Amino acid sequence: MSDALDKLIVDESESLDINLLASLVSNYLKFTKEGEMIFEKYFYELKDWQKLLIYLLARKAILVKKLQKNFEEKISPAEISRLLGIKAPTIRKYVSKDLKGIIKSENGKYFVPNYNLFKCEKILKK
Repeated sequence: MSDALDKLIVDESESLDINLLASLVSNYLKFTKEGEMIFEKYFYELKDWQKLLIYLLARKAILVKKLQKNFEEKISPAEISRLLGIKAPTIRKYVSKDLKGIIKSENGKYFVPNYNLFKCEKILKK
């Protein structure tokens, strides 16, 4: 049995706005058919916290398009550090300060819930 409040409960894996996701990452990177990220010129002009956010959004795109087999969207700060060259403590600082309420942590791994895409749009337009 459901009631009117059930409409207010969101599932983190649902309600992905594909067009918004594409618009958020399209100026900064592209993908190979195998799911490798190819960073564009504008990516390198971003601040590190913006690079972190774009990178996590790109991981969502890889998952949605199934570009890699056995791919997990969530990723540890250590792995992000290795891939982006941003120190893990700095990444944790961004998540707890600049990107608080946008990036979630689950079992020590970071991701952007689908329902936070509009927040990503707002913060990236600043």
